[in-house]
Amino acid sequence: MPESSRDTDTAATGQEAAERPVVRVLVGTSVIGKIADYGLMLVAPLAVLSATGSVADAILTYAFRGIAYAISPVIGVYLDRYERRGMFAAAQVQQAVCVAIAAIFLDHEWVVAGALFLSGLGGVAASLSSQFVLIPELIRPGNRAQVVARVSSSIEFAKVLGFLCGGVVLAVLDAKVAALGIAVLYAGAGVWAMRLPRVPVEPTDTSLRDDLTLGFRWLAKPEIGWLVLSMAVANLALGGLGSVLVTLLGDRGTNPTVISVTLAIGLFIGAWGARLAPGAFPAWSLQARILLFQAVAAAGFGVLVLDPPIWVIVLAWSVNSFALGLSNVVSITYRQETIPVHLSGRINSVIRMFIAGAVPLSGMTYALAEMRGWWLWGPAVVLEVAALLIWLFYTVRSGDGRQLTAEGAPDA
Repeated sequence: MPESSRDTDTAATGQEAAERPVVRVLVGTSVIGKIADYGLMLVAPLAVLSATGSVADAILTYAFRGIAYAISPVIGVYLDRYERRGMFAAAQVQQAVCVAIAAIFLDHEWVVAGALFLSGLGGVAASLSSQFVLIPELIRPGNRAQVVARVSSSIEFAKVLGFLCGGVVLAVLDAKVAALGIAVLYAGAGVWAMRLPRVPVEPTDTSLRDDLTLGFRWLAKPEIGWLVLSMAVANLALGGLGSVLVTLLGDRGTNPTVISVTLAIGLFIGAWGARLAPGAFPAWSLQARILLFQAVAAAGFGVLVLDPPIWVIVLAWSVNSFALGLSNVVSITYRQETIPVHLSGRINSVIRMFIAGAVPLSGMTYALAEMRGWWLWGPAVVLEVAALLIWLFYTVRSGDGRQLTAEGAPDA
């Protein structure tokens, strides 16, 4: 073997060894935080539903947590300005404090809504830091797709634990104990995050306005703008689906443990979707793979619209979650390959403002439909079809559709 090749292999092996503990901490922190997130998604709506008897109030109260994405561009600017490990850890601790306050005042829905909104600020910072800032900073380019898949699939498995643990504690004890336990999990995630290496950033003399302008300008790039439009519309349709299913099943009188198991099964399947994403249709373009997976997710959603019995809900939710697990990994990889690392906080925060910010609006759409007596699923069906058509238009227009033959198979 030539000396240069041997040196290259040795360097790559050394980098891989150095990255292993980083990946373990990223996975561990993400798992703990996501268990807390999905425990909160189960506990908060059911607690408010129990206190008020209103499905709409329960959906709206939890939706306040996601409103924080409206100011995510500002959060992204500060993520790019300060030491990134510290910001990641602080975001987890901030969520712990807010959820503890919500637990203490659980019978006061507006206090809970305010605390959930503030916790959402930390949730936005933690989400941006984990997958969109720390992975590009700490992981070499050739290994990022695998690390994204590992972190994303671990997050999906954590969602299962979050629902199961939240449901069991809620059924055996009460909502206040369950919420305080969630606060402890967030605090633990913050402590664990401090095991990551420090990630200092270069000092900048640009203004907040300049940094925000830079982030928003990236929306004008077709490869980013069309993705944001399609994903935002899709999240308006499907983003609030989990909390809506929790609330509707609760309104049916379904036992909290049964609700948590029902949603956990689907999320478990979704976790495998995320894990399998790097090897799913690798010959296809990233754009075409996103389109395929979003179409399958829409099919699962279409079955849920029919208000089927519980065993059909499990199957349809599983299909939807599996396809979204695949789609999420591919879309994150797509953005990591498109956006420069040193701009990742600013640009991804703008993207997340629209994509993730659509999630609480999705919950509000369902809530308004229920309150006004509209057909509950109608707006979501229209939005989901629109999202698929938007991304299909871009995929064909950009020329990436050439990788698919008329029969739908990849070209040889």
